[in-house]
Amino acid sequence: MDIADVYAAPGHLIRRAQQIAVAIFFDEFRDWDVTPVQFAALVAIKDRPGMDQRTLVNCIAIDRSTVGSMLRVLEERRMISRVTPKENMRIKRLYIEPAGEKILDETRDAIRRAQERILAPLKADEQEIFMKYLARIVDLNNELSRAPLRIHARETMPDIA
Repeated sequence: MDIADVYAAPGHLIRRAQQIAVAIFFDEFRDWDVTPVQFAALVAIKDRPGMDQRTLVNCIAIDRSTVGSMLRVLEERRMISRVTPKENMRIKRLYIEPAGEKILDETRDAIRRAQERILAPLKADEQEIFMKYLARIVDLNNELSRAPLRIHARETMPDIA
């Protein structure tokens, strides 16, 4: 094996693609102090207000060891609130706050541009094929992740009403 083999390896290319995607995200989000994982958390919490921390971990496939500190940052910035229900003092329900809603509203164009820039090197038909195969790789290897995605769509999320 030589360095050319490393450069051609799927794992290396996926890691490089992730680096590029994150760089594009930060470039598009330069006016907002939010990370890709924080952004995903805000979207999930807005989409399903009242979810608990464990549900969020399953919903956005984040490592359990880092979710608490990430939520603490969002709470300190008043983007979310964590509420302890009287019926179960061991959990905290997550709710988006006006500052979090504002970030999501203000960044609609930025996230669209970021996604477009990530796929820009490909023609439209290639983008569709690439996304299909990328989704297949991720879906079929989900259980191998340290933080597997456990909730795929709003319809499959547990009812928390």
